[in-house]
Amino acid sequence: MSLLSPTTLGKEIRENNIYCIYYFYGHDVATLEAYTNKLVKRLCPVDAQAMNLHKFDGKKLDIPALADAAQALPMFADRVVITINDLNMDSVNKDDADAIRKILKSVQEGTTVIIYATGTDLYKNKKNLTDKNKRFCDFCNKIGCVCDFALKNTYEMGRSIAGELSKLGCTISRKNAEYLAELCLCNTGYVKQEVKKLADYTGCGEITKEIIDLLCIKHVESDGYSLAMNIVRSRADLVFTRLDELSQQNYEPFEILGIISFSIGDMLRAKLARSSSLNISDVVSDFDYPKNREFAVKNMYNDCANISLNRIKSILEILSDTDLTLKTHSSGKSSDMLTLEQGIARCMALRN
Repeated sequence: MSLLSPTTLGKEIRENNIYCIYYFYGHDVATLEAYTNKLVKRLCPVDAQAMNLHKFDGKKLDIPALADAAQALPMFADRVVITINDLNMDSVNKDDADAIRKILKSVQEGTTVIIYATGTDLYKNKKNLTDKNKRFCDFCNKIGCVCDFALKNTYEMGRSIAGELSKLGCTISRKNAEYLAELCLCNTGYVKQEVKKLADYTGCGEITKEIIDLLCIKHVESDGYSLAMNIVRSRADLVFTRLDELSQQNYEPFEILGIISFSIGDMLRAKLARSSSLNISDVVSDFDYPKNREFAVKNMYNDCANISLNRIKSILEILSDTDLTLKTHSSGKSSDMLTLEQGIARCMALRN
């Protein structure tokens, strides 16, 4: 009956407001999995799980067994709990889909079904579920509870980082907390790893940007902005040093090019918005940016003022030509890396 945020879901669980059907999905898989485990333990304690917890793999769902589990009575416990992991309705035929819906509708009081996705892609783009998964999500929302574990934006994740570090006896500025959030792509799983590492290294003290850069893993997806800006500003030493690091981390040239091109695209949108007297929220709304990538628009909007539109367009054309070359004349990683470096060198040599 309710579409909940993770925060509200946690409050509902603590207050023992329990639904018969839960449907969990979203890009923040680490948080989704943590909430699922918390809910299972709350509803079915470890000593009762042998007889009252039924686990199903959604990729090869045994529908008759699911129907039997849904009608089972609790054995020396208050509740039967059924979990279905990675159920993708795009892979389910119509008869089986109808059978699943019928089973879920008939779930009796004292039974809870938790459907959650951790290892399958339910999306047709970065933000929206595929049509079949969206219809199934809406169905679950009518008879139970749905929670979208979306990635937080940098401000929200920065606050969370600062709070976690404070519990561990460390301090961090808001700016550096948000910088760390960007490096971790606002992914809770990445953040947890880095927060523990930073706290262990620092002990009780301030975590600076220098410490973050020294210890934290840089994911290629978080490099797009800095690489794009350094290319536009022709900072060859910074660009080629980072390209060499990414190559040593075994990233493929086409992956690196894709991230750079994506960020130059962000820059073009921001530049056009400024030229049309539109603001950051207009760009986010018009191009349907997910929350964890709003910072990309904000950064580009603030920094593209002195960059010519012609330069941005020319760089995109060169990157497009380089992409075509990589996809049609690939001859091994070393050669492809050289092709990428040559294309980027052409970008930095532009005079407009």
